[in-house]
Amino acid sequence: MSYFPNLDEIKMFREKLGITQRKLAEATEVSTNMITQIETGRANPSVEKYVKIFNHLFKKSDEKEKLLGEICASPIRSIRPTQTAQDAKEILDNKKLDIDCLPVIDKDGHLCGKITKEGLDDLFKKTRRNADSIIIKDILEESPPTAPYDIPKKWIRDLLQIRENCILVTKNSKLTGFVNYWDYLYK
Repeated sequence: MSYFPNLDEIKMFREKLGITQRKLAEATEVSTNMITQIETGRANPSVEKYVKIFNHLFKKSDEKEKLLGEICASPIRSIRPTQTAQDAKEILDNKKLDIDCLPVIDKDGHLCGKITKEGLDDLFKKTRRNADSIIIKDILEESPPTAPYDIPKKWIRDLLQIRENCILVTKNSKLTGFVNYWDYLYK
């Protein structure tokens, strides 16, 4: 399970947050040259530096004091418990959506669980069954947490540092939106 974004995403997050390489280097006690090398794939930071870099990026994102209702994606991209693993795989593999967690919601709007890209990958490694023959209700993972639309986004930070997690946003006890770590960092 990835607890922070991938190394190749540092530049993208840094630029989106308006942070120069020099400012990131100063804030994390890493040389500007090292930041450049990390961003171009020529060097890998130590675990300590990696954590410092991403903690700084998350903290900078937290400075944008927004509520969950302001950063959530809507409508919620979800799947039904009666659909197949192949259906889930197609949604999770869609590069335009760029999600790693898919809530499972029944026809009445009740949250049943979630399916993650990592969970599906593990399943496909362990079984020879065709993805069209595997029903979602049989492979559900624990439900993602829900949070009200009017809480500060920084309250969910720790939950979203796990890439495969998501938070479902509620308003008046109804699911209204979806937040993943991309939404958290970008908005």
